[in-house]
Amino acid sequence: MTDLRGKPPGGSGGLDDAALLSVLARYVGTARGQGILLRARTELRGRPATDSQLITRLVEGVRSFVGEVESRKAFAELTRAASPKTVEAIEIDVKIEADIARARLAARDICMALGTSALILQKLATVVSELARNQVLYAGGGKLVIRPCPSGRRCMHVVGSDKGGGIKNLPEIMSGKYKSRSGLGLGSSGPSACRTSSRSRPDLRAPGSRSR
Repeated sequence: MTDLRGKPPGGSGGLDDAALLSVLARYVGTARGQGILLRARTELRGRPATDSQLITRLVEGVRSFVGEVESRKAFAELTRAASPKTVEAIEIDVKIEADIARARLAARDICMALGTSALILQKLATVVSELARNQVLYAGGGKLVIRPCPSGRRCMHVVGSDKGGGIKNLPEIMSGKYKSRSGLGLGSSGPSACRTSSRSRPDLRAPGSRSR
């Protein structure tokens, strides 16, 4: 069982539960904060989880009681209570519609932790959201990895991978000339995952797509 007065006996990371609970209590109260923390520790028990994964679970619990603005503030405080090193890679399995929202929120949270501007935050959230939506709609699901750039650079890497059938007419789509029957023609152009990001290296021609 997790010791709420200090660090857990094992489990993910070495975060001080008392410091985390102090932050949670300011947003949802002590009793609810304890429940959120215990639930997160229990769900991650026995896994090689990182500190950032624990914080992400805590914020998901906070969102059940407060709005999005307060949730983002809580994420920033929880990250500061841990350390800057907790801004690590986040892996998200994308299978259903609800996972698109989870991926978008994870992108926003990690941007908040890095102190990015509202404009960059919105751009990254758009990239992640569109990649996840395409995985759900056209590839039967996939995986997204969101991670900060190494060496302290203020940038983000977003890698999407799936086992879909690939895109045969990729050059036409990337040129912006193609418009699907069911969409507005903005899936890979306009405010899209590839055009919105500063650099994009899609490998979508063969089965088992990957976009970075």
